[in-house]
Amino acid sequence: MSKFGRYQVAEPPASLLRTHVHDPSITLREVDWEPKVGVLDQEDLLKQDIHVSEFIPGATSDVDALGSCTANATTAKLSSILSQADFTAYIDAMCGVATADPYEDVVTAEKAAIGFYYRCTHQTGDPSEEWPPTDCGSSGLYCYDETDRLGYVKTEQIAHGATNIVSLLQQGALIVGQPFLNAWMQPGADGFIDGDGSPATLQQQIAGGVAGGHETALSAVEKLELLPSGQVDARNTIIRFRNSWAKGWGDNGSYRAHLSTYVALGGHCDFRLLVA
Repeated sequence: MSKFGRYQVAEPPASLLRTHVHDPSITLREVDWEPKVGVLDQEDLLKQDIHVSEFIPGATSDVDALGSCTANATTAKLSSILSQADFTAYIDAMCGVATADPYEDVVTAEKAAIGFYYRCTHQTGDPSEEWPPTDCGSSGLYCYDETDRLGYVKTEQIAHGATNIVSLLQQGALIVGQPFLNAWMQPGADGFIDGDGSPATLQQQIAGGVAGGHETALSAVEKLELLPSGQVDARNTIIRFRNSWAKGWGDNGSYRAHLSTYVALGGHCDFRLLVA
């Protein structure tokens, strides 16, 4: 029996060579890359008057929610790295709907994210893992591959570890894949999903189970603390994420966490910068 089974099945090209390593000569700072587009909502589609059967090939019936978080996070990211004209063209290409204001017209932007989600799921070549009809979800890697194929980005960079993550954030917002815990479904009044950020709290939250895999846009380092060595103090560094569950969720559609929480989750999370 083989000890190693990974990569023995078809998978998009590995991105190991695009791993970001912090350059100590670069000064780390608090940054804010809030997406230009308003907060999207992958739920309550019918309330938003979004009927997927009208613009998605093969969608024979409408749905009220989709697991399109990867596409929503990518759309939020693209709003900041594409010019307004190019972002408008992206929206039109993804859903066939023109918009006068690509940043404020969040319903049309959500339609575009759904159109992008449709394209990402069709990369697998397996109809049982494509939407429609199966709301199968996707991944940050598939989203990067599709943005690359469509010509919206040139490359990507990925980061692991507190200092490398903050270092990569100096260049722009990241899309982050993560296991989203049940305890995180309703942030605290201060917008934090992980309470005091202590290991004990995280262990308790993990024991409460995983709600599902989720993708959000890591948009800011709100508070940065460094150790005497110059490395990032993850426990005392605060990061902010843009979610896609409507503006009424969390802190105006966003949530906060201690960087140490994500470092503790290690390889269960991926941090990806799309470079236009």
